[in-house]
Amino acid sequence: MQHYSLKKSSKKKQPIKSQNVPNLQGHLPLCSDEFDIVSAEACIGHKFSQKELLIQSLTHRSYSQEIIPPGDDNERLEFLGDAVLQLVVTDFLWNSYPDYQEGQLTRQRSLLVNGRALAKVAKLINFAPFIRLGKGEKKTGGQTKNSILAGTFEAIVGAIFIDAGFKKCANWIHKKLLGNLPPASIEDLNDNKSKLQEFFQSSGQKAPEYKIINEFGPEHSKVFTVEVLQGNLVLGRGEGRSKKAAEQEAAKACLKKNNAV
Repeated sequence: MQHYSLKKSSKKKQPIKSQNVPNLQGHLPLCSDEFDIVSAEACIGHKFSQKELLIQSLTHRSYSQEIIPPGDDNERLEFLGDAVLQLVVTDFLWNSYPDYQEGQLTRQRSLLVNGRALAKVAKLINFAPFIRLGKGEKKTGGQTKNSILAGTFEAIVGAIFIDAGFKKCANWIHKKLLGNLPPASIEDLNDNKSKLQEFFQSSGQKAPEYKIINEFGPEHSKVFTVEVLQGNLVLGRGEGRSKKAAEQEAAKACLKKNNAV
């Protein structure tokens, strides 16, 4: 098993080769209407020393399985990229938010590295046209599927890590991911409505409803009173300067009653 270390080594680094690179390149002209290495690198924002890593990172399993003999797909790179992403984002949050508690940090990280977030960034980068898919996957719109876009993003991270090292890979993640997905606010992290819904779902109960029972004050400075209900049962009540804030307070009151906060 190949191990990677973040420490500098006195030994000259040997390039890491994919086992079936000749097969991959044999089915993929390096410059064609189907795939253009230079254009792919420009799109992704990294010039690869090992072009085979770029090719492999953009090769979905459905494409690889159609090659005889089969070539390398991007699943191992995806595995590696996921770990690198977790480390870089964790380091960023640790240093950027010294007052956050463990739960806040964990939730924040999940917002930044989940499949939906990665797919969103993948669409902004727009590397989907370069993903190599099998015929069946192409027919079903594979290039627009969040799962494929997110997995390919992770594979690209893994490829850049091997090709250029941790520092350059981390810089790429900061630019492409963290630069396009600013961390959620404290309000988002303390989303009591989501917490309450998760609380009820975990116990197999129907999600609660919210009802405005009162509003007072001038138009520009109203105060709303909201109750959170399950059927006719009042579970909590809260006030706020907006309907959203009042709902959050009502949810918080319910969570406190159930010792869920």
